[in-house]
Amino acid sequence: MNTITDLFRNALGKGRFLLPRQVVVQGSIEATIPGRIDGNVKGDVNTEGLLVIGPQASVKGNVYATDLVTYGKIYGDIYISNKAVISNVAYVKGDVNALILEVKEGAVIEGAIRKSLATKHEPDTAK
Repeated sequence: MNTITDLFRNALGKGRFLLPRQVVVQGSIEATIPGRIDGNVKGDVNTEGLLVIGPQASVKGNVYATDLVTYGKIYGDIYISNKAVISNVAYVKGDVNALILEVKEGAVIEGAIRKSLATKHEPDTAK
């Protein structure tokens, strides 16, 4: 089983994207590779593989990925087809849908938590 450290260590490398802290994206991000967001996104984020959201980052939109590790802020629903890790400094205002969920003490989630197989193409619409 991967630990949060293993997931974080593998977050950057060949074939991965990085959105730096100084960048603001106004619109959705669609990526077929894993990556890391340290900046701000005002729109949905759709990725394949691991998505890491850094401690200074924020996403104002829904997040879809295979795996997620978040240290930042998400204002929208989360749809993870495998494992989501919500760190002790993370803030989520929205529902979390994941097959496996790890919530660290100190994390804030303002929304429902569901065990779900939802993918980026099939979000849970039972809201």
